[in-house]
Amino acid sequence: MRAKGFFWLASQNEAAGLLSQAGTSITLEFGGIWIASLPKEERNKIIREDPSLQERWLEPWGDRMQELVFIGIDMDQEKIEKLLDACLLTEEELAEPWNGMFDPFPRLHASIN
Repeated sequence: MRAKGFFWLASQNEAAGLLSQAGTSITLEFGGIWIASLPKEERNKIIREDPSLQERWLEPWGDRMQELVFIGIDMDQEKIEKLLDACLLTEEELAEPWNGMFDPFPRLHASIN
C-alpha cells in the first residue's frame, strides 16, 4: 500500500503537513505554509498573482484541507474513510481554542508569527 498527500492539523494551524507512506515506511514532514495563515496583505497578493487559488478557497479555512491518496490492492475504501473521518474535529472541538489541544505530532515548522 502507498499513501501520499497533504494534511491540516488544527494544533499546527499554519503548517501544511506532508504524508508519504510506502509499506511500513512512513514520513510526516513540513509541506509548506497554508496561504490562509499569512498576514492578509501577503495572502491577498499571492491570490492576485494566482487567481486559481480561489477555486480551492473555502471560508473560513481558506486553502487548508486534507488531500490524501491511497493506492493498494483490495483496500476497504469505506473503512479507510471512516477511520479518517474519526480524526476530524467535532463541531464542539471546532468551537474551542485549538492551541491547547493534545498534539502527538512533532512540530512541522517554526511559527510564522
